[in-house]
Amino acid sequence: MKRIVYLLSFFTLLSFALPVGFISCEPEAKKAPNRVTNFTYQDFETVVKSVDKYYIDKSINKNRAFTDAASFAALSMPHPLYIYPESYFNEREKYDEKEDLWPGKTFKISPSDKFVLFDPDYTLVEKIQKEKLKKNENRKLSDAELKKLIEKEKLKKSVIASKWEEINFSRKEFDRVISYIQDNLETYKTPVLKGLVELDGELPEEEEDKKEFSMEQVFLAAANGYLNSLDPHSNVFLKEMWEESMAKISDGSFEGIGAILSGGGSREVVVENPLEGSPAVRAGIRSGDTIVAVDGKVIKNLSLDKVVKKIKGPKATKVVLTITRKGNTGKTDIEVIRDKITIKNVTHHIVKENPQVGYIKLTGFVKPGPGEAPIDTQIANAVVEMEQKAKEDGKPLKAIILDLRGNSGGYLDLAIDIADMFIEKGMIVFTRTPFRSDEEKYAKNKDITKLPMVVMINSKSASASEIVASAIQHHGRGILLGERTFGKATVQSLNNLENNPDYLLKITNARYYSPSGKTIQVVGVSPDIEVSEEPDGGFPFRYREEDMWNHLPLIPHEGVVKSKFNVNAIKEYAKKNGKADTFLKSHANDAIKPDYMLIRSLDYIEGMLNTK
Repeated sequence: MKRIVYLLSFFTLLSFALPVGFISCEPEAKKAPNRVTNFTYQDFETVVKSVDKYYIDKSINKNRAFTDAASFAALSMPHPLYIYPESYFNEREKYDEKEDLWPGKTFKISPSDKFVLFDPDYTLVEKIQKEKLKKNENRKLSDAELKKLIEKEKLKKSVIASKWEEINFSRKEFDRVISYIQDNLETYKTPVLKGLVELDGELPEEEEDKKEFSMEQVFLAAANGYLNSLDPHSNVFLKEMWEESMAKISDGSFEGIGAILSGGGSREVVVENPLEGSPAVRAGIRSGDTIVAVDGKVIKNLSLDKVVKKIKGPKATKVVLTITRKGNTGKTDIEVIRDKITIKNVTHHIVKENPQVGYIKLTGFVKPGPGEAPIDTQIANAVVEMEQKAKEDGKPLKAIILDLRGNSGGYLDLAIDIADMFIEKGMIVFTRTPFRSDEEKYAKNKDITKLPMVVMINSKSASASEIVASAIQHHGRGILLGERTFGKATVQSLNNLENNPDYLLKITNARYYSPSGKTIQVVGVSPDIEVSEEPDGGFPFRYREEDMWNHLPLIPHEGVVKSKFNVNAIKEYAKKNGKADTFLKSHANDAIKPDYMLIRSLDYIEGMLNTK
C-alpha cells in the first residue's frame, strides 16, 4: 500500500516558508538535475479521477472545474489567450477599470459557442502597462485601497463564475479548447510582454537548458486549473520541485549577502533587515536602506526576483550596492563581500533584553536534513541548553517563548508531536474526513518544561502552526501574543501521481479542528493579547485565507475560546511597568531594526509572571 504524507501547509510552493527576497545563492551541487519528464492528457485524466476518489467534497461542480482547466491551459502558453463567457466579455466595462480593458480581438472555436477566446494586442498592452507603472511608481496602496481591490476582484470572479454557469461549459467544451491549442500551438509559442517589467533593459538569461514549450505544460496547467477550482491548496507539480523546496528549508545553507528585501516592480527595493553577523551588516548595510543600483546598473522597475538574481553570487565574490538612506543626501556605493549564510529550521537563544526569558524560533514543520536530529529533539535540547546557561549566569529562566511567526506549517504528525511536548494531557487536534470516523490525537508524553510559556503568532502562521497555537491556548498552557493567524484548517495528502512518478499530487482530503471543536478555517487563531510588529504599533491589512478565491468555507461554531490568563491584569501591568516604548525609541536608528513584536511582548511576559 502506498504511503500518503499528510500536509498542513499550502506550499504553493512554500511561498510563506521561505523569506521573500532573501539574498542567497544555492550551491551548484544542490541544483536538481535536468530530467526528461512528460505530463499527458492521460495524466490530466488521472488527476480528475483522483479528485473523484480522494477530494474532501464528493459533490464538486465539474463544469466549473473544466472551465478553470480550460482557462489555465489557454493562459499557460507563452502567448496567453483568455477565455470568457461571451455575455461577460460584452459588458466587461462594468467590472474593469478603463485602463484594464485591453485592446485585442476575440474569436470562437465554433460559431455556436457561447464563450470567446480573447487574444490581446500585446504590443499595445505593453505600452499601457508601462504607463500604468510610471503613473503608480513607488506608490504603496493604503489598507482601504488594498481591501477594495481584493473585494473588487472577488466580485469580478463571482460574476464570471455565474456567467459560466449560465452557458453550461462542460468536458466537451474543455476538450475542444485543448484540441484548438494542440492544433495551433506553434502560433502561440513566441513569448509576449518580455520587456514589461525590465524597463531599464533586459537581464541575460541563465545559462541552462530550457525545455521547449509543449503540450506537457498545457496539460499540467489544465490539471492545476481543475484543482484550483476546488480550493487554493490542491495542486500537482514536479517531484523535484518539492524536493528542492524541502531541502532549502531543512538545510538552510546559502551563499549571498544575508539580507531580506521587499518591494520591486513599481516600488522601491528596500532592505527590510540585514541578518545579524551577515556580510551586509559587516559592510554597513542598514535596515531601511533603499537599493537603487547593483554593480552600477539601475534596478528601477525590476521585479524583486530579478534584483535578487543580480545581487546573489558565490562566496568571496563582491557586489556593489548603490543605496540611499533617510537623513542622508545623495547616494552611497557599498561593496559587500558575499559569504555563506546558514539559516536553521530551529534556532534558540536567551533574550538579551530579558536574560530570564528563553526564545525558540521554529520556521517550519519539516523533516530534518541529513545528519540533523528530529525537530522535536532539537526543541527539547534547546530548552535544556538555555535553562543550563541561565542557571550558570545566576539568572534562571522564568519563561519560554515559542515563535511561530511566518511559519506556514508542514507535516501533521510533527505538529502533534511538538504540541505534545508542552501539553501534559488532553486533546491536541482531531481531523474529519468524509465517510470516516474522526481521528483524535491526544497528548501522551511528559512536558519538556514546566516554565510558563508564550507563543508568538502573526498572519503568516498557518496550518500546523495554528494546531500548536490553538492547543496550547485551549489547555491554558501558554499565552498567545501577536496577530490573528492565517486561517487554514485543511489537510492535504501528498502522493505520487498514479502512473507518473515524476509528479506529485497534493489534494485536500480532510479538515482539522481545535480541541474545542472549532475549525480554524478562515477565522484563524486569535491571540490572547494583540501585539503589533509594526514600528508605529498599528495593525495594517494582512492577506489571509479569507481573501483567497475558492477557499473552503467557515463552519460556524458557537463556542468561544476564553483565555485562561487574567488578560486585563496583564495589560494593566504592561501599561504601568512596560519598557518597550522607551527601548524602541532609543534603538530606532540601529543598523538592524528591533523585533518590534518581541520587544513589546516582553512587557506582557513580565505581566504574566507578576499577576494572577
